[in-house]
Amino acid sequence: MVDLFVLAVASAFWPALIAVVLISLRAPHPGRLMASFLVAGLLTTTTIGLAIIYALGRSPATSDPDRTFGPVAQIVVGSLAVLGAAILVHRHSRARPKQDDARPAWIERMLDRGAPLAFVAGVVLNIIPGVLPFVALKDIAEMDLGAAATVATVIGFYLVMFAFIEVPLLGYVVAPVRTARATARFNAWIDRNAHSLAVGALAIAGVYLIVRGIAELTG
Repeated sequence: MVDLFVLAVASAFWPALIAVVLISLRAPHPGRLMASFLVAGLLTTTTIGLAIIYALGRSPATSDPDRTFGPVAQIVVGSLAVLGAAILVHRHSRARPKQDDARPAWIERMLDRGAPLAFVAGVVLNIIPGVLPFVALKDIAEMDLGAAATVATVIGFYLVMFAFIEVPLLGYVVAPVRTARATARFNAWIDRNAHSLAVGALAIAGVYLIVRGIAELTG
């Protein structure tokens, strides 16, 4: 379970999710946008995640007695994560100051049009929610849990992954005025540090997966 938590935390720094937080917090009604995106995201990721677990559970690759599929998959995904971090660093170093904005324009346009399109964005963005969740889904498939426990584990993983959206959303429900002031400061901080956070999360998670994969292959 510790491995799943680490992967969920790293997945929370997926650049597209950070972009959604930044755009939503600057909107006139951030709570509505984040709620719509969160509902769509949880429905999409949970449905696709359970389908992947079911497929992996029936796949000969995960039932291979040599157990080489899991470690190799971790090494491949870890390498992709490290490569992604390197690409972000390279793009950041080449970008002009006024162009250094990681927020995809189409996401901003959709969120600017209100909650219904925020729901659509939540579906589209989370059909493939990064590479790290796939390792977590493989781990869950190999746990051979019961149906209820599997669903609970998948939902728990994605609840952690969407924490940057859930925390301010909960604040807007409980204490909207205080949250508005706090999120203004938080928004400024994450805007300054979003790139470094994404690079760091990808690099750390990538190295972690590579080391874990090599250890399982040689262990």
